[in-house]
Amino acid sequence: MAVSKAAPKKKEKKVKKAARKKSQDKASRKADPSAVEDAAAAKARNPKAFVFSGRGKAKLQQARSAERDQKRMHVPVVDTTPEEPPPFVVVVHGPPGVGKTTLIKNLIKHYVNQNLSEVKGPITVVSGKTRRLTFVECPQDLHGMIDAAKYADLVLLMVDGGFGFEMETFEFLNLLQVHGFPKVMGVLTHLDGFKDQKKLKKTKKALKHRFWAEIYQGAKLFYLSGMKNGKYMKREVLNLARFISVMKFRPLNWRMAHPYLLTDRLEDITPVDDIRQNPKCDREIAVYGYLRGTKLKGNARVHIAGVGDATVEEVDALTDPCPLPSMLKKRGLNERERVLYAPMADVGGLLYDKDAVYIDIPDWKASAHA
Repeated sequence: MAVSKAAPKKKEKKVKKAARKKSQDKASRKADPSAVEDAAAAKARNPKAFVFSGRGKAKLQQARSAERDQKRMHVPVVDTTPEEPPPFVVVVHGPPGVGKTTLIKNLIKHYVNQNLSEVKGPITVVSGKTRRLTFVECPQDLHGMIDAAKYADLVLLMVDGGFGFEMETFEFLNLLQVHGFPKVMGVLTHLDGFKDQKKLKKTKKALKHRFWAEIYQGAKLFYLSGMKNGKYMKREVLNLARFISVMKFRPLNWRMAHPYLLTDRLEDITPVDDIRQNPKCDREIAVYGYLRGTKLKGNARVHIAGVGDATVEEVDALTDPCPLPSMLKKRGLNERERVLYAPMADVGGLLYDKDAVYIDIPDWKASAHA
């Protein structure tokens, strides 16, 4: 019994001694500068012998070096937006019948708890203590898509899950790339048409990878599984709205260096007598909207998309129709402070028409007198 116990102890000592000797050899090799110089000389003499041993390592090293170069290229941008920044523009794009209007109505209902009868023109809402959002439905014609790509801060790219990507989507993505490529998020709709769950899962995966190939790996894609009473599911709309509310936008250099304005509403202030005498006379137009970029001066030449160049006669600062809630007293948004500003849509008590402003007064507030 004594012999059998002593045998393993000798083995342990031998292993420990061998390990100690090996570590001492490694330390002496590291400390020896001549060995490092010999290795460098050998690598310079025969570089092909020191390439990557496998394809995977080479791919990783290439990706790492490319990422390092990109970080060097993206210099930190100084954000020159004022303390109370203008609303961020969210453009909702998609082919006809994909559900753009329904999505905007659902998002407005989530943010301000009001129902919209129609989506017309820019719709501005207060989404938080320090953030406002302007929702715009992208027109279907090419000129409207070009204009939308110029002022969009975030694009919600809607895709019909039953049909897949259409030509309009790829055209709009190319336009976005030309104009600085703002943030893009995908929204997949019409998924309630799939009865087979396996087929649904396979379609989701295929469309997600196709979307990643167009934007970048890991681009956010939301799924709207179906509708109930003409509205999307509350939980899915909530997830999308939360993601929009906390998203960080990288300012684009060209937009920061140039003043531009997205028109909320406009009025024709040309004298009536001039129009009666000459219906084709030059018109005077008052344009209202939030100024973005840099300062706009009077008597400056501006370009109106689809119209041409014009001269600005006067620039006036007006009171904010959709102000941010006070950040000092309140910690959150109350129901009364959830502001909605949509001058072209029939909401908020005022409706701006071509030549008139209609005030909506409820029946219980109006009293008729003979």
